[in-house]
Amino acid sequence: MADIKPRSASGYSSDVTQACEQTLLTMLSAFGNLKDTLRLVGGLVPRYLTPEAHPEVPAHAGTSDVDVVLNLEVLASGDEYATLAEQLKARGFERTPNRDGRPASWRWRRKVDDHLIVVVELLRDAGDLQPGRAVSINGEEVSAMCIKHAGITADWFCEKTVTAHLLDGKGVSTEQIRFADVPAFVILKALAMNQRQEPKDAADLIHVIRYAGTLEEVAELFAARIQSGKHQNAMLDGLTALKLRFCDDEYAQGFEKVGPVAYAQFLGADGDEELIGYQLYAASLVEGLLKLIHEKTTFTLP
Repeated sequence: MADIKPRSASGYSSDVTQACEQTLLTMLSAFGNLKDTLRLVGGLVPRYLTPEAHPEVPAHAGTSDVDVVLNLEVLASGDEYATLAEQLKARGFERTPNRDGRPASWRWRRKVDDHLIVVVELLRDAGDLQPGRAVSINGEEVSAMCIKHAGITADWFCEKTVTAHLLDGKGVSTEQIRFADVPAFVILKALAMNQRQEPKDAADLIHVIRYAGTLEEVAELFAARIQSGKHQNAMLDGLTALKLRFCDDEYAQGFEKVGPVAYAQFLGADGDEELIGYQLYAASLVEGLLKLIHEKTTFTLP
């Protein structure tokens, strides 16, 4: 069971986000030659998709954990994975206990200091399996949580050279990080938002859509992915989820829905007027994006 995350932006800090980046780079060495096949998803991605550039692009709220997608086809073709658990343990990682006290082999944690522990979640594409199920990869030592459409990141990703101090004073390391690109990130976050309706998911979605470029440029990124012909079911499911949770329909006005409300609650508001303002903005932004995508591609949602 996942830890309870902060419900508002005030619960996140740049120091914790920096610790997550250090944890990511420390973990990568455990994968050896396979590290290039990993794809970063989740709350650390906006740090790279929308780098802070005041005043145009404010700093993203950050994250408190690290989520990576494993490419099981590549892993199965080599033997490096056989020692992954030992390599993780050698770098100070340990399996994270579930609420029942038993260790979860898909969630590994790393102590950063006396007050901070960062959790790394290992994920895989669900394929024909039930999303939300952890599947063993290497005996009982390592598993990965099945996530619907996570495999799109194998094709739809960006790269960035990242330099950070490794944990335990192991020196400065520079690595090439591969992470979900804008369409992949939005799709996966929309699916997560549809399922668990967390304020952080809504805030991450809106931040990336707003600051990854102009709305026209973001729509062009989606159009290019749609025109590629790849992962069309993922695109349909993700954009349908986005429409359901943020846009007007016969059930409710978009600003009243859980997406805009969660976004506004995450930001925090000084009174109802500001709260409604945030909700209206989020609904309008998503509505505008979906309209532009349709105009550029004739991609139609149910």
